[in-house]
Amino acid sequence: MTLPLSGYRVLDLGDDATVLAARLLADLGADVIRIEAIDGDSVRGRLPFVGDVQGVERGLAHLLYNAGKRSLALALDRPAAWEVADLVLESSDVVIAPLEKSALATAFFDDARMRATALRVGLVDTVFRRHAPEERATDLIGTAAGGLLYLNGFAGDPPNHATGQLAYKQVSMAAALGAVSMILEQAISGVGGRITVSMQEAVMWTTIQSANENYWFWHEAVPVRRGLENLGGQTIFEACDGRWVSFYQHPPAWSAFVAWVAELLGDRRFEGGEWDDQLYRLEHHGEVTEATVALCGLMDRDELISQGQRRAILVVPVQSVTDITHDPHLRQRGFFQEVWSEPLGMSIETYRAPFISSAYTAKAMPAPGLGQHSIEILRNICGLGDTTITGLISDGLVGIPKGAKA
Repeated sequence: MTLPLSGYRVLDLGDDATVLAARLLADLGADVIRIEAIDGDSVRGRLPFVGDVQGVERGLAHLLYNAGKRSLALALDRPAAWEVADLVLESSDVVIAPLEKSALATAFFDDARMRATALRVGLVDTVFRRHAPEERATDLIGTAAGGLLYLNGFAGDPPNHATGQLAYKQVSMAAALGAVSMILEQAISGVGGRITVSMQEAVMWTTIQSANENYWFWHEAVPVRRGLENLGGQTIFEACDGRWVSFYQHPPAWSAFVAWVAELLGDRRFEGGEWDDQLYRLEHHGEVTEATVALCGLMDRDELISQGQRRAILVVPVQSVTDITHDPHLRQRGFFQEVWSEPLGMSIETYRAPFISSAYTAKAMPAPGLGQHSIEILRNICGLGDTTITGLISDGLVGIPKGAKA
């Protein structure tokens, strides 16, 4: 079975903000060539490391976001390196640009230059804001600019910042979508295009799920930071074993919650007719929270989840990383797959590609070593001879793994 993007080549020059985009394209079968700094980039240096031992091959972020790619290591602080990048660009279908660009990278991605030298190649560029394309921003700033910090949390508390670099993930998904769109267009017209992705707008995809865009029309009020107050206040509760659950009194399951509280706590206050009114429950959510705390304190997490779900109540675990890796449902569905990592010299467990289809099977792949494919890319894609390649390596322009020979 052929993966959807088999036969297409992606040049990945992304940074922390956009590195996931090309990973998704690799999962769909694209030949992704990652050009990275000769001594390793910030993705490789991000904590944590395998076995808590630092190294350019051992960063978990690198092993995740660069899986399935080929690595060409170049001294990107030298103009000659970008001339080599141009040789790869010539045979590429799409190129992914970084959010933060050096002066040399800015010149490389210049629109006029790209149109003159690589008209058929699609470019996915990323900026923080459209009206300020050169303004730099971290994931935290992107999350705030997209509205999530404004809406999340409660009025008297600091904002809640979503973990896992949500802004970077959102902008990468938008970039991947743009790349696929350009590949489809290119197949029809034979001409590449340019898509500029705004990190601020990408984050708003998530914010819209909080009804930000429709808030005025639904509530006739400007949105304020109220977090989950509209759901009835607190939704995360501690079980008696010290682990946590997400427990939400979903309106259709209210009667089941009332019966559960009466059965285990002997508390029948919620059987009164006034509690059938959802607005009344919102106004008196403190009493509902009090009862939920008491209920959760009677059972360990797993029993609480089992009992709640048997009653069709929305009780789900708040998972730690260890919980997720041992989750029986994920194990049963083959979510985790083992791959051999040549740079590490060992098998590692990673998650499978996120795409499932009856037409193809996408499998987990390892991340490349730094410069692992430099020689083959220069030889087979750039068309350089061995003497030239050896000279580039000797000059420090091209990086290869220790012990490798041109």
